[in-house]
Amino acid sequence: MEGKIKCIPEDFEVEEIPIKKESKTDEHLIFWIEKVNIDTQDVIKLLSRKLRVSRKRFSYAGTKDKFAVARQRISVWDPDRRIENVLPELTFKRVRKIWGFERGDRLCLGDLAGNKFWITIRDVSLSDEEIREELERFKNFLMPNFFGEQRFGGVRPITHLVGLEMLKRNFEEAVKIYIAYPFESEPEDARRAREYVLENWGNRKAYARAIALFPRRFRWERCMLDYLAKHPRDFVGALRRFPKKVRKLFINAVQSWIFNEVLKELVEKYGVERLRGVKIPLVGYDTTLSEESEIDRMVAEMMSVLGIEQRDFLMPSMPEMKTSGSYRDAVVEIKDFEVVEIGDDELFPGKRKVKVFFSLPPGSYATVLLDYILGKR
Repeated sequence: MEGKIKCIPEDFEVEEIPIKKESKTDEHLIFWIEKVNIDTQDVIKLLSRKLRVSRKRFSYAGTKDKFAVARQRISVWDPDRRIENVLPELTFKRVRKIWGFERGDRLCLGDLAGNKFWITIRDVSLSDEEIREELERFKNFLMPNFFGEQRFGGVRPITHLVGLEMLKRNFEEAVKIYIAYPFESEPEDARRAREYVLENWGNRKAYARAIALFPRRFRWERCMLDYLAKHPRDFVGALRRFPKKVRKLFINAVQSWIFNEVLKELVEKYGVERLRGVKIPLVGYDTTLSEESEIDRMVAEMMSVLGIEQRDFLMPSMPEMKTSGSYRDAVVEIKDFEVVEIGDDELFPGKRKVKVFFSLPPGSYATVLLDYILGKR
């Protein structure tokens, strides 16, 4: 079925499914937010500024798509309950509402049972009956658990490339990839700014001039250039302009890229059904890879192709970035899939739009399922 997604933020709604667990303290205030077209990290930044407390006091169970309406929980360390008394009265740009206050333990990544999605697909040329027939097969659909494109940067898929150079200790190249390598798919103003930096790489005065070339929305590029203008050879320091959680995403993206490549080979070789219950390593410094395991051999071979070893995940030049391993399901089953509504598409006159609902386990990507629905996989 051909169609378009994410035409407007309201086309992509996501809501956390909380996990129930006993709290050992009441030092943290836990609350729900509904955000629109803003990163979770940017929400934390807004909260930190308005409440005048460190960002380190905040945490969350999972990041959510930026271009979406997203409902998620956030926790903040609030032992004296000052924030609890102030927060309900505050308003924030692109945060529609804040509610559901309770006390408990700090939220950690993964503290959720999954996510619920309401997705609108637009510009559909099929009849209502054809739409329902096309979507029927996605009830209890067994989906290869690929990481979605946003894991690698979306419009500019360089997150894993930056992480790979960090693992190889090529920190200058990591910074150059992030700031200076243009993509045809990105806006022209950004391409021009990157081309200027690339042509003048190593020139501290050019770094300073380039800050003004990047629009304000490219805050990380501007921040790194400002640092390089003062410390032109300190590329580790430039990368440390990112918060630790953001830097860790670069390394995680390498793990994810290896996972996706191995999963792709397994699906081609065995099909999806035979991968039920199979787990694939997200390789790190402490992962045990066995020569007797076909999957482990595939992971090792992929690392060899990339020119990295497990010990590289210890990150001796940036020890706070050392990354351990874990495991991820090769396939997941789509739950509760249903067609919620089919109607006239007000954005594409003469076409139909369809709204679907489904739920996914933590860490699985709705955009991957949408790729299958739209025939892109």
